[in-house]
Amino acid sequence: MAARTAAEHLVNRTTRTSRAIRGRRAPLWWQLLRVGAAAGREASAGRARFVALACATLAVGLVVSALTLILAAYEGRDVRDAARSPLHASGGAGTSDASLLYRPTFDVVDNLQFQVVYLLPLRDDAPLPPGVSAWPQPGQAVLSPALLAAGRDEGIATRYGAVAGTIGERGLASPGERFAYVRPPAALDDTARMWPVTGFGSPSPSGIGEGLFVKPLYLLIGIAVFMGAIPVAALSVSAARAGSDARDQRTALLGALGGGRRARALVNTGEAALPVAVGAVAGLAASLWVLSGDTRLPWVGYVLAVADARRWAWAMMAAPLLAAALVLLGVVLSHPPQDRREGVRPRLLRSRLPRWWPYLCPFMVFIAVRGPGLAPNPPTRLLIYVIGVGGTILTLPSLIGLAAVAAGHGLAALGRRTGRSGALVSGRWAAAWPGATVRLTAGVVIAFVLVGQTQLWATRNTGPAVQAQQTVKRVGTSAVLVELRDDTPVPPAFLGELPPGVQALRLGVDHAKGTAELNGPCEALQRLALPCTPDRSAPVESRNADVRVKELYSWDTPGRGLFARQTDTPKGSVVVLVGRPGQQISVPAVKEAANRHLGMGVPVETIAGSWLTAANLDDRQGLWVLLFGAFAVIVIAVSIVVSNLAEFVRFSRQITALSVLSGNRTIYLSTAFFTLFLPLAAASLIGLATHYWLATPMTAGSYSDGATHSWPVLALVLATTLAMALLVWLWGAYGAVRLAHRWRPTAD
Repeated sequence: MAARTAAEHLVNRTTRTSRAIRGRRAPLWWQLLRVGAAAGREASAGRARFVALACATLAVGLVVSALTLILAAYEGRDVRDAARSPLHASGGAGTSDASLLYRPTFDVVDNLQFQVVYLLPLRDDAPLPPGVSAWPQPGQAVLSPALLAAGRDEGIATRYGAVAGTIGERGLASPGERFAYVRPPAALDDTARMWPVTGFGSPSPSGIGEGLFVKPLYLLIGIAVFMGAIPVAALSVSAARAGSDARDQRTALLGALGGGRRARALVNTGEAALPVAVGAVAGLAASLWVLSGDTRLPWVGYVLAVADARRWAWAMMAAPLLAAALVLLGVVLSHPPQDRREGVRPRLLRSRLPRWWPYLCPFMVFIAVRGPGLAPNPPTRLLIYVIGVGGTILTLPSLIGLAAVAAGHGLAALGRRTGRSGALVSGRWAAAWPGATVRLTAGVVIAFVLVGQTQLWATRNTGPAVQAQQTVKRVGTSAVLVELRDDTPVPPAFLGELPPGVQALRLGVDHAKGTAELNGPCEALQRLALPCTPDRSAPVESRNADVRVKELYSWDTPGRGLFARQTDTPKGSVVVLVGRPGQQISVPAVKEAANRHLGMGVPVETIAGSWLTAANLDDRQGLWVLLFGAFAVIVIAVSIVVSNLAEFVRFSRQITALSVLSGNRTIYLSTAFFTLFLPLAAASLIGLATHYWLATPMTAGSYSDGATHSWPVLALVLATTLAMALLVWLWGAYGAVRLAHRWRPTAD
């Protein structure tokens, strides 16, 4: 009874459906999309491809959004810098059109340099800089919120006087900028070095604030493209071609039935539409999150202003849609029509590599290694190097596939001569399916180059940083340098505010002779184990001197000789403060006293402090490479997983009948070794060698920039890829054995 009821229900439903179709037939394009969607649910490695296409769409959207946000941030910074740039008066400080005096200086907090601008209004109606609501009193300062938070432990709240307020976002290059406006005390009348200014808002802004410490736009765009577009392209291709054997058979069948490009495109689009839509929705959610408020980027700590992002909101919202279109276009283009010259029977031809594409690889390597040396300037040098490295990454897998064809023929011949069936089958597989080898090895090669490039860019110019760090570790703040503008007496009030036990010497440099002299009271000289000779300058043997003298001689003298002299009237443009043995001098306290008594922006630093500050800035900027590099490694890891999983499924399905022909199942172990393990292991070694070769412009030669290889990192990547190759080998063999147990001959 139940069976009859179910049958009647099915008949009635079929009748209603047929009537609906006769009354309103669905268009052909919709039917083809539904065919593709149904095929996607039942496809080989379908779930892995679904996840991969969604991830690829999200990754493409993130790359497009990142490029958009870079343009937005630089544009917003330029707009705000123009608004706060000074308008210089035509005459001197006493001209009638000058409203205020302006002087930019620099300071350091948390080993990072930032700009401090001294302002002195000349009239009551002097214009305020953007982001400042009222003029501070003499001896007061207005700081950015980020500077106030970063320098709280270094006395930033009292370094320039009392804090009268904070600078609003309208007057900052970014919400995280460290910046300060200071109104000098009335006692400091050194206005000769200040610029007469009529107001703010220059149409052609000069370098100011954060803009002085950031890399050019082209460099960040180049890093984003190199670390983003290439891995995303690899992931998109891997996702599109995952489980491609059945899809190529379907393409051949559509061709045999008379389907043209439009039919193939609709079916392939229907198969990929759902995962691509999922990835686009995820990308849209990420764009909405960025547009909801200020965004702090991980690692680099940069805060992206929401106002900048919202000016480019149209591009942010369009990025996921553009990503979906690009991924769908890649899916359609990655499944070309099959050749039917020998008949209309659906069949799967072996993949063919472009004839000219693999031969571009040596040319690209030459461009990357030799091209930068021929460039006239750094931007062109970087562009040539990026083109060479990117071109090598794109063409090397095809060259490996071309080599796999030759190696496959040789392996098959060897297997035939020696009677090894595994080598015979694997060799013919490699020769017939070079595209499978390309997909299997491309991610590994790209991973080596990208990880290596990330590490190289992160170690650029770190030689002085390491030396400066070692100097600071040995000396600490037991000696502090105060650089005066000229050889003027030090005010007693400044010396009186120094921490207890601190003595002052002067360092004078004779650039003509290339010598330097430390002079001052005998007690201060004796703290550095220097001779006290009031009548003459005594040469200093740096090998036997105090460690502070050795480091001072190394970093701050011309290097042709250091002398010491006792005197009650020391001379020299640098004040050297030394404490008691073992005493560490408070640098923030010295800076506060210097700002109060020595003038505006007097540099105060430890020995090698300026070198360490510059190196720290380079290291901080290198974090951008690590940020994009981490994204690239994640994308490539997903690409490798997708490629290996798809090839594992394909390999397992297509060799299940070998046990019937060979009489045993051990053939799967040897076949998987030659088909899966050997290409992955070879790709690991090729990737390592390629990275070493491509790194030559950055590590050696007249145009190198001090980058060094991190062999522990490369060894870890090599060990990881070899372990992955071993796992894929055993996994593939085990999967083939399991499928062989269930294999039955079918009439196909």
